[in-house]
Order: sequence, then structure tokens, then C-alpha cells
Amino acid sequence: MKTSKIWDGTDPGATPGRVFTASIGQELIIPEGGNLNYLKLGLKGAVSTAAVVVETFAPVLSEYVVRIGAETRIQMDGQDLVALMMAYFNQRPKIGENTDGTGNDFLGGVKVPIFAPVSNDKPITHAATRTAVTNISTETISVTGYWDKDGNGNKPVHAVKIALTTAAAAGYQELSARIAPVGTLKGLLVKQANDFADGNIDVSIQRLRIKANGVVHSAFNSLGDGSTLADIDYVTPSPIAGLLAPYAYFNLGPTGIDAKGQELTVEFDVEDVSDAVVFIPILDIV
Repeated sequence: MKTSKIWDGTDPGATPGRVFTASIGQELIIPEGGNLNYLKLGLKGAVSTAAVVVETFAPVLSEYVVRIGAETRIQMDGQDLVALMMAYFNQRPKIGENTDGTGNDFLGGVKVPIFAPVSNDKPITHAATRTAVTNISTETISVTGYWDKDGNGNKPVHAVKIALTTAAAAGYQELSARIAPVGTLKGLLVKQANDFADGNIDVSIQRLRIKANGVVHSAFNSLGDGSTLADIDYVTPSPIAGLLAPYAYFNLGPTGIDAKGQELTVEFDVEDVSDAVVFIPILDIV
């Protein structure tokens, strides 16, 4: 495997990444191998006035987009990217969380699955949108490419977030967007505004149904089937738990569900109404 620095600070130098005090538009990733297996990403922000927890800091990267040719393959924010890494690779990031109002927050080693073969006809590009976070400044971002001759058996990945506000009345609601018809749905990552907690059982999304051509294919209960990405302590959650607490992963196993030969849609049981939620379907492109 070969690695290449894509976004970085002066080398050698003390700045741990490219200056990220403004958004970075779409830029070409120069190929360094036959297959871009994954990217690794890091963020740093200086803290002033008051402490900033990592789940507040991470969305300073409010959108990171990777495109292969004209097709969007990855699109989500910094917090979502950590959840994707945990769901896909079962690996944890490097976290530095500020507690005293002076110093820095860090989020590093965030592994973004790509597994895309290099093609002259389909250049690989990426872009990063920066959104200001209160008490955070002098942000930097680091991105490294990890290349190999092939994907080592891994299929190219498609993971694009779908954000919405749930209905104002409890009950089933249908996701307006169809699951992208590009391959096999391997899992569904869900971010809830209101999740299970000590004394709380009416959550944003209580149940899920995946329909194939209008017929229920798979049905889930959020309590019984939604895998946590980090153990939660209601009293003193760790930084990783605080970052990942809103997410649940619904795993569809090694075979997944065909999203190319049939129309896949999602229904969900809303029990805490008018909540901002996120769905991230994770697909193998075939």
C-alpha cells in the first residue's frame, strides 16, 4: 500500500494540516496507485472563551464530498464520517476534547471508505465546507490517500446522507428519497435527534421498515436492532460516546439487499415529532 498527502500544512512545519478557516472547493486528487482504498482525515481547531466538546467541534466540517467523475460517492459532515468509520471498519478515531476554554480540539484518524479504481475518464475529486463553530478558530484539515493496486476484494462504497425533519404527528413516515440504485444496500446508519436515554423511550425513530418494490423486506425495532457505535454513560460520557451517542447502525449482513434490481424505500415510525434526523445508506457499488 502507498500513501500520499493530499491536504497538509507546510512540511516540515508545526501546522497539522491545511488552513481550513474557509471552505475548500472541489479539487482533484492526484492518483498514486491503481485503486484509492480509503482516505484518512483529521481536524484541528483552537478553542477560546469556553470549552467545546468534540460533538460540537466535528461539524466545523459541515460537508465533505468525494466524487468519482460526476457521481457523488461520499457526502456527510465530520461527525457522520466518524460514525461511518465505526460502522464500516469498526475502528475508532483519535480525539482531543478541550475542557478549560484554552487550547485545541482534535479529531484525527477518520477513515473514509472509497475502494474506487483509478480511471482517466472518472477523476477523483473532493471538497470540504467549513461552517463556523462558536469559540473555535484557526481550523486546519488534513487528508491522506491510501492506495493499492486493487480494492483487496472490497467493492466501491456509496454513502450519501439524507437529512430531514420528521413529521409533526407520530406514526409512520416514508423517506421521500429512494435508496440510490447503484448496488447492494449493506446497512443503514441513522442519526436521531432524540434517542434512548435514562428516563426516555419515545425516540425520533422507533422502528424502521425497508421496502422492496413496495413490499416490506426487512423490519427493525430501534431498541432491539439498532447497534450502538459506542457505549453510553448517562452521567459522564466519554468523548467518543458523546460524539456517537445519536447514531444507530442497522446491519444487513454480508449479502445485503439488492438496490439496483428493485426499488428500495424506507418507512420509519416517528415517536418524537418534528426532529432533525439523518439517514446514511451504505452501499456496495456493483
